[in-house]
Amino acid sequence: MNKGKVLFNEKCSICNFEIKHYKKRSSLDFEDCSEMEDKYLKKLHVTFDDGKELVGVDAFIYVWKEMPGYKWLGIFTDLPVIKQLAKCVYAVLAFILFWRFKLFSKA
Repeated sequence: MNKGKVLFNEKCSICNFEIKHYKKRSSLDFEDCSEMEDKYLKKLHVTFDDGKELVGVDAFIYVWKEMPGYKWLGIFTDLPVIKQLAKCVYAVLAFILFWRFKLFSKA
């Protein structure tokens, strides 16, 4: 699989804080998606040149597996039961963060 580009919302303080941490520790490409359509604001995305996309927990698993010191977290989160739990928790958190961003970015 070729290297993906990580799309993140730079204007979300929580998202930006986490991605800044990842930027320091990886050679992945990161791109601000705060001006893109809502689809990209709702969850973390990793896009590839061939058109493939990873979204949400799958995107985090990809990022973690590509980062030194975090590969174990990607492998652990990719376990079937853990992955399903992570997807449920992430769905709630992503929903809250998206609406927080939408409400407060207008102010």
